[in-house]
Amino acid sequence: MYLESLYTEIAREYRIPQMETRTLLERTLSATLSESFGKRVVVFFSGYDLLIFRERSKDGSADLEQLPTGRLSRKLLRLCRYRVGTELQKRKSLVELDYLKTLQGTIVRGTTDRVRDNGSLIVLIRMDELFRRREVSGICPLKLQPQRERGRYCIGDAWYFYVTRVSLICLAGRERLCRVDVILSRTSRLLPELLLKMKSGSGDISCPRRIAGKISFVSSKQRLPREAIQAVSKELGERVKVRWES
Repeated sequence: MYLESLYTEIAREYRIPQMETRTLLERTLSATLSESFGKRVVVFFSGYDLLIFRERSKDGSADLEQLPTGRLSRKLLRLCRYRVGTELQKRKSLVELDYLKTLQGTIVRGTTDRVRDNGSLIVLIRMDELFRRREVSGICPLKLQPQRERGRYCIGDAWYFYVTRVSLICLAGRERLCRVDVILSRTSRLLPELLLKMKSGSGDISCPRRIAGKISFVSSKQRLPREAIQAVSKELGERVKVRWES
């Protein structure tokens, strides 16, 4: 495969801009080969070719020699592939983090995919993009589930959740294994507040206090439609008490 097509395909797969992909590959390969040879090595793409230049000596002179790719050992090629894969995975995780950060502080509707042994829910969230729909996994820990709902979630059930946090997690000692955690809550006081804003179309709503699974105390500066209050009450399985403020 021509190199131009290769990094174009990589850019598409890892959702990274094409020129940024090319720069990342050149930088990573240059650093890896420089470390291996103990001399400065410069790698760059030129059309359909991968060009490698290495210093002739370690004295810092600008005299470079071109190194044929066929001179690279299999072991060194494996190292290059590993380092490139690591950097691509890290960059993909950062791109995913930037994208999913937009969910933090909002409510989402998700479908229960499975329940872990520790009671945490794995939730599938469908997100509409410009030309496609994608699914994102979120986690609702047991402590962020109302007491009366625990153990009653069924696979395929759809619920509203408040997105409390979106963060990047890298496993210790496993530099290639990074993931973006989307933490969901069914107990947040912001869940009834945002649900009522969505259902009623009113922005002057707050929920200063909530006992999850029992009652939410809501303040509003205007009358809310009864059907909106009932819909939120049904979704949360609790009483929604609204106080009107003039």
